[in-house]
Amino acid sequence: MSYTPTIAGSGLVGWQMLQATMSSQRAAFNNSAEITRETNYFQEKIGSISSAEELVNDRRLLSVALSAFGMSEEIDSKYLIQRIIQEGADDDSSLANRLGDSRYITLAQTFAFERVVEHRTQEEGFGDAIFFTYEGKMRSELEASLQQSQYENDLVYAAVFETQVVSNIEDMREYFIDNIKNIESVEELLNDHDLTSVVLKAFDLEDRAGSTTILKRILSEDPELSGSLSTVLEDKNMVSLAKTFAFYDAEGKTSLQGDNFAENIANEFMWQEFMDSVSELDSSIGTALQFQKSVPSLASSSISESAKWYSVLGSTLMRSVFETALGLPDGFSQIDIDKQLEMIQEKAEARFGISSFRDLEDEGVLNKIIHSYLLQDQLSPENSFGSQQIALTLLSGSVAQSR
Repeated sequence: MSYTPTIAGSGLVGWQMLQATMSSQRAAFNNSAEITRETNYFQEKIGSISSAEELVNDRRLLSVALSAFGMSEEIDSKYLIQRIIQEGADDDSSLANRLGDSRYITLAQTFAFERVVEHRTQEEGFGDAIFFTYEGKMRSELEASLQQSQYENDLVYAAVFETQVVSNIEDMREYFIDNIKNIESVEELLNDHDLTSVVLKAFDLEDRAGSTTILKRILSEDPELSGSLSTVLEDKNMVSLAKTFAFYDAEGKTSLQGDNFAENIANEFMWQEFMDSVSELDSSIGTALQFQKSVPSLASSSISESAKWYSVLGSTLMRSVFETALGLPDGFSQIDIDKQLEMIQEKAEARFGISSFRDLEDEGVLNKIIHSYLLQDQLSPENSFGSQQIALTLLSGSVAQSR
């Protein structure tokens, strides 16, 4: 069975008690049998899914995926979800964009099934060791040259020669490191003379510089397989070259098979399930919890100030919290949208000192809004309480904010 959160009290009192026990309650919830069973299944299976159709046909996987994005109510909308994922969100005319709900867009962007081939050359620092070896050989050759009589007897000529060689090495370093990471095939490597020259010197294969056909085969074949040219020729330098670049081992993966994908979705699923469970006990505290989780990421996003506030106005949950916390009139949502933007910004600054939406990254500012929301919500006619309970709530809120 799933663990049920505990809320001792309602409104601000219940909220403060939930916050005080959040870590232990979330841990117990996440470790409950039902949640553990579903997250384990998702993490084990999602990497094998290669299409939107496969995803929607596995109800357990789809349930976790949709819940992670706050879309549990769409579990039976298989055709809709499949189409959204298949179309993606890059095209403005796609269904996800036309629905006007950011959850669909995020879902489409997250579950992208386009295969991306990962090459060894794209690994962080791949070219460093190769160029280090190349540079060592070049400097050894430079030292040997400077010991020749023509340089020993003409120090000026030797200095000019050394300066030029060192400069060439530095220029080559910049070019090699900047460009080797963009190489995605044997052909691309061999078609770049400068890159190839560095590689062949580093692997002591300069004598093969004109043997394009042989190099192509060496780089394309797994030296561990019987019959591969590098193995047949018994050339350890060729084997090392092939293994280093491993073009033969390039593997296409979707984002679903990437590092931490399953874990990230599972974590979002657990968070959303916990918040839904809280909402079942107290819808206002559940709303406040959703608000607490979602607003900081919006505040830290790179979109413009106006876009952030328009996002608030376009979100039923965030709009509700702000309207209640700021005491905005019932007809507020009916006025011109630009006027709404102006009013909510002005009132948020006057009431909570929010001069920039980024201020909401501050926990103290966020708590002021949530506390005001919960107090105003309790004082509404729909949630009337006895005077004693209201006084207790107001007193608790004042004490908490003064800490």
